Amino acid sequence: MKRRVALVVATCMLAGTMAVPVSADELKGSGEKLIVGTMANALGLPVHWAQEKGYFEDAGLDVDLEIFATGAPINEAMAAGELDVAVSGMASIYALGTGMYTYIGDGVITTGGESIYVREDSDIAKAGADEDGIIGSAETLKGASILGPLATTAHYQAIKYMEHFGLTADDFSMVSMDYPQAYQAFVTGEGDLVANKMPYTNQLEEEGYVKVCDMNMVSDSPIIDTIFTQNDVAEERKDDLALFLECYYKACEDIMANEDERKEVAMQWYADEGITYSDSDMSTEVAVKDYFTRETVDTDENPLGAFMLNIGKFYVDQEMLTDDDIKNVENSIDKSFIETVKSRNAES
Repeated sequence: MKRRVALVVATCMLAGTMAVPVSADELKGSGEKLIVGTMANALGLPVHWAQEKGYFEDAGLDVDLEIFATGAPINEAMAAGELDVAVSGMASIYALGTGMYTYIGDGVITTGGESIYVREDSDIAKAGADEDGIIGSAETLKGASILGPLATTAHYQAIKYMEHFGLTADDFSMVSMDYPQAYQAFVTGEGDLVANKMPYTNQLEEEGYVKVCDMNMVSDSPIIDTIFTQNDVAEERKDDLALFLECYYKACEDIMANEDERKEVAMQWYADEGITYSDSDMSTEVAVKDYFTRETVDTDENPLGAFMLNIGKFYVDQEMLTDDDIKNVENSIDKSFIETVKSRNAES
């Protein structure tokens, strides 16, 4: 893993998280369909990998994978009861804040590739970089429009970028578009800036647009994505969920150990889902996307759910969530499933 950051505040909050252990004895899949929502990118790759390798079938699971463009429609599908499990990103904070779901696993670790771009002739670009290497100024950014999806890492980064120059969320407009649509709109002349992720950030870089900031410049920790489930599924299908996580983290271990196969499998899957990656895009993704394994997930240094709690506190400060919402997020974290997976791994 390229970088680990201890999340001290969240660790303290998590110390009181209670969970009823799932038995580490022989687990048995129910055979009932488990519907999993995710995205066709690095976030969802372990789920696709486990499905393609037959890990779910071998574990007695019947997994149906549903693909979405961003986290917001995943939240909607979870709320409608159309999904049993979500493997999703930062938008998960809004779902978890409702108290309707159980947080059972940490997902992909992002250390780069999430950036904001402007056009080279923009006044924002001409303002130059400050001592932190971040380009722009309060004068050139006030009133700007940023293209990108709401309630995502793009939105979070946009707010943090503006805060760097002493501005607030009220000082700019976030024009809601999914990542591919935001990229296309920006390169055809819409918006002042675009907040995006791989592969579009790599393409923007190669096309000569100016990167004004990277997520690493405005955030103290890498982004850690989320695995959560319906509360009733957490109560009634404990073995299925423990087996799902076991297959998921086994796939993560494969991905981390086999770079060439990772690139091949990922690029083929992305292409099948209508997302074009170049070799350069894929190499960049490998460089900035890490995965937890059965050994590294939920440690003292990176306790389960710590990143999501820290993000929740940020959104409370932004008045986008309430203190009660964050209590729901904290209460949603159930380590028992991970504990079972880690116990079984230690015994094997």
